[in-house]
Amino acid sequence: MLRQLLSLPFLLLSLLFTLAGCGGVVGPDHEGQPLVTLEGQMNPTPDARIEGQVRLALVWYPQWMASEDTGGTQDGPQEVVTEDVIYQGSFPANYRFHIYRPPPAEALAPLGNGLHGKGAFGILLAYQDGNGNAKLDTIATTGTPADRVIGSSLLGPDERSTFALVYVTTEQPANTGLKPGFNLIQAVNSEAGAVVPLNTRLPLSLTQGGPIFDGFVCEAGWLTFLFTEVCGLDGGDVFEPSQLSMQGRVALEGKKAVIELTVASDNTPLADATVKLAGRILPYDVAREAYVLEEENTALLTAGGRFELVVSTSTGDQAMGRTFQVPGGFDLTTPTSDEQVSASEPLELKWTASAGATSYYVGYSSSTAGESIQVEGSARSHTFDTTGAEGEAIARVEARADPEDIDAWVTVALVREQAFSFAP
Repeated sequence: MLRQLLSLPFLLLSLLFTLAGCGGVVGPDHEGQPLVTLEGQMNPTPDARIEGQVRLALVWYPQWMASEDTGGTQDGPQEVVTEDVIYQGSFPANYRFHIYRPPPAEALAPLGNGLHGKGAFGILLAYQDGNGNAKLDTIATTGTPADRVIGSSLLGPDERSTFALVYVTTEQPANTGLKPGFNLIQAVNSEAGAVVPLNTRLPLSLTQGGPIFDGFVCEAGWLTFLFTEVCGLDGGDVFEPSQLSMQGRVALEGKKAVIELTVASDNTPLADATVKLAGRILPYDVAREAYVLEEENTALLTAGGRFELVVSTSTGDQAMGRTFQVPGGFDLTTPTSDEQVSASEPLELKWTASAGATSYYVGYSSSTAGESIQVEGSARSHTFDTTGAEGEAIARVEARADPEDIDAWVTVALVREQAFSFAP
């Protein structure tokens, strides 16, 4: 995991080499409506034994988006916002974390790397309250941990499961996707990082914890303990056991199964694993660097049906299995089959509800135009501007069960398509 952490773009130059103090800890503020609500699911890793209460906190860092030429020395946590909701008992558990105010002035730093104004970088942490004071305590440089951090939105088995909240004070270059205020970033640990909707669900993997997690609240800076003795953290104990993970897509498109999955051990892709879906071994496609199966008139998947994915390494020393469910059957009701519609009028796609769908991916395509978009699970229609569209076309609605298990980041989909045409 350390190799992945050190690949964080633009974050660690000042983080690793500058030591500084930190600000205070605040409790929840329930005045008015929340500005942002983060939602997702907490799921323990296979080796984690979660006993007792689990709490959440949002930690703001001012310097993590700054470059060396913007100055400033604060690289430890500048504000810790705690949540008064307690999770205890069975996991996985869905969570909601409300944010009632922007980061304070002391958590904002001048931005670098072509960004303007000031900003702060926020990480959602899961922790266990060691001293019983109902808040996540920072660790003094010469102190020791009072609490135990066991999960972080910044750490995951693959790039798609890493998230951070970025707050900026002013307009930014359009190609960044950043808007003034709160922005949610996915795939933080890679060059593929991008702004995603604030209602995107954030998975939190609950672990046994350790210095790599407690370091997030070290006043000397997150990874400083790797280079010097600070915060009572052991710099020699940062590597985690090899961890198996899978990600990809399993779809039932009409009666056809379309499956593409990748497998990794400790973030290293595996081409020699054994991947079984409903007992069927999936072949490895060298060109696509994935385990792929496309089967017409499949019996492997059914609308609303469950199936099991089992993955094991070639040596047999690691294995994991998960059970998934295909979203329930639904209908694409508009446009109707072979209907002619006018491209000068907006095109409205309508569909019925699919049980178990957490979102829908909808769109249309013709030889001259096309567009698609992901919408919320409560949506039952979406309207497109089809100016310029001509000829035969396809409307498509994909009911999705979006992934929440970061070790098995698999989207399961049921797809409906309808042929229609644009009137001349």
